[in-house]
Amino acid sequence: MNNTLKSILLIILSGLLYGLSFPPVDLHILIFFSLALTIHIIFSSKNLRRALGRTYLVFFVASLTAISWISVSGMQENADPFLIVAGMSVLIIYPLFFLPAAGCMYMLSQTFDKSNLRIITLLAFPVVWTGFEYLSTWGQITFPWLLSGNSQTSLPGKIQFIEYTGVYGISFWICTISAMIYYAASSYSKMKETPDIKKTVFVSALAIITYFLPDMFNPIVKSEFSETKKIDIGIIQPNVNPWKKWGGKQGDLMTDYIAMIKEMRAKDPGIKMAVIPETALPYYFKESFFEDSYLALKNLCDSLSLPILAGTPDLEYYKDPDSAPKDARIKKSSGEKYDTYNAAVFFEPGLDKSTYKVYHKMKLVPGSERMPYQEHFPFIKNLIEWGVGLGSWQIGRDTILFALDKDTYFNSAICYESVYPGFFAEFVNRGANFCLIITNDGWWGKLAGTHQHSRYAVLRAIENRRWIARCANTGISSFIDPNGVMYDETNINEKALLSRNIGVIREKTFYSVHGDLFADICIWGTLVIIVFTVGFRRILKVSPKVPTRRSS
Repeated sequence: MNNTLKSILLIILSGLLYGLSFPPVDLHILIFFSLALTIHIIFSSKNLRRALGRTYLVFFVASLTAISWISVSGMQENADPFLIVAGMSVLIIYPLFFLPAAGCMYMLSQTFDKSNLRIITLLAFPVVWTGFEYLSTWGQITFPWLLSGNSQTSLPGKIQFIEYTGVYGISFWICTISAMIYYAASSYSKMKETPDIKKTVFVSALAIITYFLPDMFNPIVKSEFSETKKIDIGIIQPNVNPWKKWGGKQGDLMTDYIAMIKEMRAKDPGIKMAVIPETALPYYFKESFFEDSYLALKNLCDSLSLPILAGTPDLEYYKDPDSAPKDARIKKSSGEKYDTYNAAVFFEPGLDKSTYKVYHKMKLVPGSERMPYQEHFPFIKNLIEWGVGLGSWQIGRDTILFALDKDTYFNSAICYESVYPGFFAEFVNRGANFCLIITNDGWWGKLAGTHQHSRYAVLRAIENRRWIARCANTGISSFIDPNGVMYDETNINEKALLSRNIGVIREKTFYSVHGDLFADICIWGTLVIIVFTVGFRRILKVSPKVPTRRSS
């Protein structure tokens, strides 16, 4: 087999192994071998350009394997063709996020290329790769879907330590084992030249021990966080076609929601709150034009004395036009400035829409919900608009908490926000005693994205040791306990009513309080490694060669 064909096959294999590590396939152990192959691909490249090109192809294959559902979902009946274009854009752009780490590792491999120094590069790999994974979540152009740590959600018992490190601790653990696998394999492949079977066996054994090391942490943490009381939460999964509800008959939708909430209350009279999913109300509930639909839900809330958390668009007018952001919308008829938000509103008995507490989504999907940095370049905000009227949402300003009673608080993360670990932890640090996630994964149907998004919530539960109630329009809805165990998982594309007593917890984890401290350390560690490497290269370059003595 010639070198070119071998290189192509290794690239494809590495990408496939990486992609297959994620839900719903869940061959999570493959990611260790994928990253070991990626190390080999980077280290064996002849120059930086080739190292970057090969790494790009590895993660292009990985993206095709794990997230091609974005494009495929646009081919469904009634779907917006925009998703096909958006999905292809993600497949092309996303692999670029992995290139800075690859470039740094190539520089290290070239600096410490001698066999006795190669260990420095491998020791640096977990720090550098994890640091750049974290760095890729900064700013508005982010998509932290395939963080290596996200691949282990089917093993909650093995990842309990993330209450200290967050998901980036899993990434670090994966990278450490991958570096060991590479080192053992490369030592074995060189045995004909310099036999060292002991080194291969030792490093292989160390990799196995490291793999099982987190299991020792599991029994230590299960009893640390006590539940002060139980609260019965009800989840409504209405199974409304997301492509048809916008502009549809609002009265029919409200009638259906009301009937399901009444049915749930009849089945479980003890529920303290009902939850309906993201954009369940496909209209601006504060606007007088939709007064009948609003009153129908308000009257239900009041008559049953039952709080209702509902996903809805929200519209806000700026009384002072000068206070409006540069990318605010302008009403053609009146010239008023306003903005629209993807929101969660808490209907409370006895209150009205002027006093309901509302949370505005802060982490918006780049391109589909909002053009990145449109506040600096307002002309780009309307470049993309979904056929269902979504797009150009404004960014929310604060991590709002809702009060279920005088000493019980919760947050409601909306859809995509649940994949940002540090952001989610901010709600818990501010006092959330349990958490909600409302989402509309109906865009993806039964494709892999629905399963992936559902499973990533496991990480948020363990990181913060909080119960999570996950309400999805078409599924998957569930409850997740503080150890990451899922209960009552619904099927996709079915109506469902769920209720469960979940625990109220007041203690905070190290991660909830300190956030991505571990990832910050990796960022600083990467900076130190880069500075050290540049200094080492300069020393090697300027140091005079010492003449060798010739034997007489």
